[in-house]
Amino acid sequence: MARGIAAFALLLLLQAAGSIAGQTPHAAAWWNVVFLWLFLALVVVFTLASVRGSGLSLLAGALAVLALAGLALWPLAVPPSVPESFGTPWLWSMINVGAAWCAYAFGARIGCLYALIIGGVFSIVRTTPQGGSGGWLIAVEDATFATVLGLIICVTIGILRRAAERADTAADKAIEQYREAASATALSNERLRLDGLLHDSVMTALLTAAHAGSPEERLASASLAASALDRLRQQATEAPEAAPAAVSEIAARIRFTVGSGTSAPVLNVTCESPEHLLLPAGVVRAVFEATTEAVQNAVRHSGADRCEVSIIGRRTEGHAKLRVSIKDSGSGFDQGSVSDRRLGIKVSIVGRMEAVAGSARIITAPRAGTEVRLDWEGVEP
Repeated sequence: MARGIAAFALLLLLQAAGSIAGQTPHAAAWWNVVFLWLFLALVVVFTLASVRGSGLSLLAGALAVLALAGLALWPLAVPPSVPESFGTPWLWSMINVGAAWCAYAFGARIGCLYALIIGGVFSIVRTTPQGGSGGWLIAVEDATFATVLGLIICVTIGILRRAAERADTAADKAIEQYREAASATALSNERLRLDGLLHDSVMTALLTAAHAGSPEERLASASLAASALDRLRQQATEAPEAAPAAVSEIAARIRFTVGSGTSAPVLNVTCESPEHLLLPAGVVRAVFEATTEAVQNAVRHSGADRCEVSIIGRRTEGHAKLRVSIKDSGSGFDQGSVSDRRLGIKVSIVGRMEAVAGSARIITAPRAGTEVRLDWEGVEP
């Protein structure tokens, strides 16, 4: 929205450049300093700030005040003895932009009030020699046109802002529902595993003990009970996990999964690791999923035509170390501008690595490509 207002202001200033050049020599020096040069400087700063998206409300409010005050003080800054070709004040072109700035900074209601006030001020200035001496009828017509257009702009900004707020609220609610669903799914899976353990081990041990009559049967039931207690202790400490996998298997999975897609960039996967270096299955899964997410981000967002995946495994005194680097030749991005609602990096890459006691680092800048580094270190299974 700020970028659109900035473009609107620059276009109208360009259109009024002739009036600015012709009227500036007649205006007082103090007016030119405050309401011309300071005003133009703030317009430039607002335009630059709209690219970064910071400090916009304060700048918009200051510009709205300057536009209104400059128009109100115009008859005091310009002498009545101006040529007939002097025309209307060049700030007239900023009436609607001022309303847009006010609505952006203070809300649509105050913006509409601002449009009414600046329209009334202009109707008075329009009747003066410095304002073109148009007479009351022409002044009312011009002021009415400017006021109605300003009201339409303010109402439109208010509608867009409310729509954006509703979209943000819906997005936040969807994310919260997703988290709740994920938590409920994890809890359900855990309950299923516990129910299976209770049925398969605990109930079997209890039924065997209930029907044990001979010393051999009682000994068997005691053995089953001990086994059930061991499985319960294991359930309390850690969930059962799949078998470990070699580092080279990660490279093979990545080549097979993302290396054959027609829309993917040229993918080059290299793997350097001691033979038979094993990693826990959870680490293999997390690294594989984070790597594929990074490659898919390069396809979807960066426009990369090449992606290099480097996998390096090391074995040091019983410890395994793994580093995966994913570099693309895409456009890169500003990490500070990424919304908290974007879960691709926060959850799918960083979150997955942190869940297995690893880490993920994103190195990027606009027009400089992106590198994702995944690191993990732990005891070799």
